Amino acid sequence: IVLTAVAAMAGGFFILDDPIFSGLAVSLIFGLLVSTLLTLVVIPVVYYGVMKKRVKKILAMED
Repeated sequence: IVLTAVAAMAGGFFILDDPIFSGLAVSLIFGLLVSTLLTLVVIPVVYYGVMKKRVKKILAMED
């Protein structure tokens, strides 16, 4: 995931100088950065939190 995102961001850096495509390059770079961070950091943390609550609830019901 990281290598693919970095490769696409590196490609976007080459079109930053073009006046027509610079807006596209900026949105491409930041979109890839945010989606990579969401995929690798935020979603696993949220999943862990939800599953931790579920396990506690199930264990409390068994006792």
